[in-house]
Amino acid sequence: MNRALFGSLVAISATESSAGVSPVTLANGSAAVVDVAATRRNSLPAAPICKALKHTSATLGNGSSNAVRMTNDRAPVADHAKRTQEARDMLRKAQIVCFDVDSTVITEEGIDELAQFCGKGAEVAALTKEAMGGSMTFQEALKRRLDIIKPSQKQIREFLKTHPSTISAGVRELIDQLRQNSAEIYLVSGGFDCLIEPVADALEIPLCNLFANKLYFYFNGTYAGFDTTQVTSKSGGKGEAIKIIKSRFKNNKVVAMIGDGMTDLEASPPADYFIGYGGNAVREEVQKRATYYVTNFGDLLW
Repeated sequence: MNRALFGSLVAISATESSAGVSPVTLANGSAAVVDVAATRRNSLPAAPICKALKHTSATLGNGSSNAVRMTNDRAPVADHAKRTQEARDMLRKAQIVCFDVDSTVITEEGIDELAQFCGKGAEVAALTKEAMGGSMTFQEALKRRLDIIKPSQKQIREFLKTHPSTISAGVRELIDQLRQNSAEIYLVSGGFDCLIEPVADALEIPLCNLFANKLYFYFNGTYAGFDTTQVTSKSGGKGEAIKIIKSRFKNNKVVAMIGDGMTDLEASPPADYFIGYGGNAVREEVQKRATYYVTNFGDLLW
């Protein structure tokens, strides 16, 4: 019988123990176990695998130093900003701020970077282009891309060590300002928690405030699938995540969503406000439809 281990690669990297597991069933009907110790946590580890955009070097989780490739060394982004002053005023009122991750909090697109690392970049790029034409649902596109990549635990560990994420300029300062204003910070992503947890740790965002997709692995470390019950694995998932976030509070809170893509824009409502971000990639339809749009997080500081 095939058995699979499901959980966070950050936790798995720290310990190979599979103690504390409980049974689940994969979509294909095979038995699996859940690593309870690797479920989302409130505490923060001391050594995140991440890099800040303004730094020229980074310290990896194993203590070694690795040169940082500046991923935003591209031509300056055209000024597509809209109503930035009003966006600042709105953020002052926001009690919960949800950030997209890929191409927003970080400069990269995690799944594309992972595909490239696993030697499947061209195949995944072709499928992504096909999916953008509306020929398949978000979950189907996610499944087909993962079926191409088939990332193993070993590959993801190596990827995290050699390809630390680059935090977008101004994100730390904006999050610090929002916290000083008593706002709760969440990360809501269609990416994978094992790739995003180092980013959350670097920004001191507790992992109970992270909504992202989860991977399954067989006990030999090979790819076994992903958790199709996660709200972020489906079309409209970010909006569902925001509904869950709102339900955590007794009183109705003002929620703002910040992101670069259509899935972020479509999460408002239920988010009360949406701010489009084009500092890493400008999505023309998002820029057109967003009430507020910035290309520099510094424009949101007050």
